[in-house]
Amino acid sequence: MGLRYRFSDGGVQGLLPMWTITDDGSTYVGYTPGGAEIMYWALDDGVDPRKVPLQERFTRRQTSAQRVWHGDGVVRVIPRDDTYQVLHFVADGAFRGWYVNLEAAKTEIGSFLDTTDFHLDLWITPDREPRWKDEDEAEAALAAGLLSAEEFATARATGERILTQLDDWPDLIGDWRDFSPPEDWGPLPLPKGWNS
Repeated sequence: MGLRYRFSDGGVQGLLPMWTITDDGSTYVGYTPGGAEIMYWALDDGVDPRKVPLQERFTRRQTSAQRVWHGDGVVRVIPRDDTYQVLHFVADGAFRGWYVNLEAAKTEIGSFLDTTDFHLDLWITPDREPRWKDEDEAEAALAAGLLSAEEFATARATGERILTQLDDWPDLIGDWRDFSPPEDWGPLPLPKGWNS
């Protein structure tokens, strides 16, 4: 399965291949291993947008560029009909926290789950202490017309809802903190048809 991010014009912003851990039709749980080939949001010259000043990030032409997923692999819990996904970050064999990516509900097209990134995110520590991330980036995308007011409001409301559910965390999403992939789950190539 591949998780594919789309720009508002339908172009591919990013693609993350995954091994399937489980899929009940409602929530997909996948694993992106370190070393996987990915497509990732880029500017017209291939530069990572987060390496340029914020005022330039959304004023230049947006595209994607091939990269490699660095570091440890990540478990992704992706509710198809909800407006977020949860990444489980591990470093040096220790669980570091949950990254909640606020995004559109998913559309399944063949072997891909398509969504749109809302730029606003949450970080939740292992002790369930939350903090907002990338608020400035979301506001810049909104000002540049690359994020709609409705999308921004949805992202904020989704994050606020999750903040009220932390007493039920991680049972709400499943406890994947100790997940260890099978030995044969090595780096994945870009799947065929990723840019269709």
